[in-house]
Parts: sequence; structure tokens; C-alpha cells
Amino acid sequence: MTSSKIHILYVAEYSTGGSVESLLCLVGGLDKRKYAATVLFFSMPEEATCRRFESAGATIHSLYPYSSRKGQPKELRKLSMQARIRGLFGSRIEKHYESLKFMLHFIRFRRTIYKAIRQKILDVKPDIVHLNNGVASDTPGILAARRCQVNAVCHVRTLGRLTRPSIWASRSVEKFICISHAVRETAVNQGVDDRRCVVVPNAVDLTRFNMDTKTIDIRTEFDWNHADNVLTLAGRVVAWKGQEYFIRAIAEVRKTNTAVRGLIVGACEDTTKGRAYVAGLQQLINDLGLTDSVILAGHRTDIPEIMRSSDVVVCPSSEPEPFGRVIIESMGVGTPVIATNAGGAPDIIDDGVNGLLVPTKDAAALAAAMHRLCNDEALIDQIRSAGLADAQRLYSVNKHIDIICDVYQAILA
Repeated sequence: MTSSKIHILYVAEYSTGGSVESLLCLVGGLDKRKYAATVLFFSMPEEATCRRFESAGATIHSLYPYSSRKGQPKELRKLSMQARIRGLFGSRIEKHYESLKFMLHFIRFRRTIYKAIRQKILDVKPDIVHLNNGVASDTPGILAARRCQVNAVCHVRTLGRLTRPSIWASRSVEKFICISHAVRETAVNQGVDDRRCVVVPNAVDLTRFNMDTKTIDIRTEFDWNHADNVLTLAGRVVAWKGQEYFIRAIAEVRKTNTAVRGLIVGACEDTTKGRAYVAGLQQLINDLGLTDSVILAGHRTDIPEIMRSSDVVVCPSSEPEPFGRVIIESMGVGTPVIATNAGGAPDIIDDGVNGLLVPTKDAAALAAAMHRLCNDEALIDQIRSAGLADAQRLYSVNKHIDIICDVYQAILA
């Protein structure tokens, strides 16, 4: 404990992505007169990320500061054996196999992480350990906090399956902070105690995502006309994010409106599979005759400015999003959003009021929504106004901080 302040140790397996942005909002918004924050990353983030956390008042540590991979488990191979077991013996035997596999994986790889986190807890001596990812990936941290007899909070940010060992470990967690009702329902249905689950939506930092900062000229950058309608998809370039459906929908809309342009922003996975997926998207763009109309822009750091200068932001995920951070960020800059009706998106979007919802894996429905927003100025103004008001009222950093600090105070009380 630091003097009379409540000391929170945040444990983050990942050093990039939406979970880190959410953690930065949380750490930066804490009342520094009452709280001291230490952030423990598995591997040291990029220098720019470190500076942002330090500016937010956090002390940064890393389990493996000199290597981004040391001590971390390798990605598991495709679960072909598990699929065979399910086919031969059914889902009940598969669950036993999955739990056994988890235990073997923990012993081989995650046990070293458990020991390292436990030692950091002993060194830092926090009042609360706040685990930042989810029950499955945070199991080593849950066990480490339990061994050190420190209260643990688990921030559940995924819709993933849980093994019986993880569910057993979760019994020692004081509170689960679920980022959407879909996440809470998924966890509870798998055995997590519903009485210890609270839904706390992610927050958007309106000092970064607001309408008053500078706007870049993406139309000039990509040699498009200033009157063109630009629809942007921002997110990791992976299959479940729905880039294929976005491209096909753009092609459909352009049959009647050639002023429509598509911008895909985000980094791909630096793997053979990831590069092949991007190559496949580019081939689809070429095959549909969209070479000058749809751009794969890669990783960008000016996402707020890109969102602000776009006419519409699209979240066409083919699988449920645990929350949908891009949605509230778009609302925060006053840009209308179209999202698929699954996961956390229905928590945020009231269809036709502050955004539009479409079915998953339905390029035709997505194209119809795009066409509607490109041609109905009254609807655009209504959605823009309602979305911005909701971002300020429901997803502000202050509201987010107040709820989580209430959780901390209840635990310590």
C-alpha cells in the first residue's frame, strides 16, 4: 500500500488492442489522491504506449521486459484432435478432454507465468489485483492473487469458452467486471457466479474522440473526390471482423451510387495465414473492379481523425463482438455507425435511433444500410446527434471510473 492510497495492481497479458485502450482510460481516470496504479504487462509495450501509461500516472512493470515472446505460451495448434473426439464421443467427453488439455498446457507453459505474477504481487503489495483480460487467460493471475491472499477483480472482455479448471479458479475472484450483457451471459452460462458479475461498458476518451480536434483529408490522400461518400471499417484485419462482407456490400452499393468509397484500416496478423487473408481481400477487390474504390490502408495511428472525416463507420463482424469499442468511438466523433446485430453491439445501438443494426454475414443487408445512410440526410443528422449524446452520457470515462471504484470500495469494505 502506498501511504494512505489504495494500491491497484493491473495485470495485462496483451500490450496492444482494445483491452489496453480500455485499461488506459481506467488508469488515467483514477483519482490520484485516492489511488495508486501499477500496471504489470507480460511483455513490455511499445515506447509510445509506455509513455501514455506513465502520463496517466501509472508505474509500469513487465514480466519479460527484454523479450516480447519469452516465457509466453505458443499458440495452440488447430484442435483437430478435439474435433475428432467430439465427433466420436460427443460434447461431454470433449469437455473432459478440453479440461485435461488445459491442465497440461498450464503445467507446461502457464505455471511459469503464475510464479512470476505471484512474485510481483509479493513485491508490489497491492490492495487489489485487477486482471484485465478474462477468466481463461487470467487464470494464472487469479491463482497467484489467491495464493498471496489479495482480493482479485477479473475484467471479462471475451466471449470465449471456459474449462472446468478456470471455472474452479474463478471462485476466488471477488468481482467480475463484464463489458457487455452478452459477455456476462456467456460467463454465467458456463458456471461463473452471476452474483459476482457486474456489467460495466467500456468508456471512450472524449478528449481523443471529439469533434473539436483536427481532421485529416482522407479524400485527398487517396485521390478521391471531396463529394464522395467514404465508409470506413476500422479494426484488426482478420476474417471474423467481416472485411469480406464490407467489400461485397460496397460493390453492391456502387451499382447505383458510384460516389461510394470504402476504407479498411487496421493491421493484419504477421503470420502466413494473416498475410494470405490480406492477399485474398486484395484479390476480391480486384475481381469486383474496386481497385480505385476500396483501399486497404494498413495500420494507422490517426483513427479518431479518420473516423471524423468518414461519412459512416461500419462494424460488419461476422462473429459476435464482446463489446464493440469502435462503435462508441465513432459516436464520440459524431459519425454514424452500422454494426452487426450480435454480441455487445445491441447493448450500444438502438436500431434506427443512434445507429443501424444488420444481420451477421449478410452483405445485401449491409449494402441496404449503407445506401440508406448515404441518401437520407435527416436520418444521418438524427443518428449523429443521438450517438454523440449517448457517448457523452453513457460511455464517458468519469462514469466508467465511478462504477469501477464503487466495486473497489465494496471489496475493501
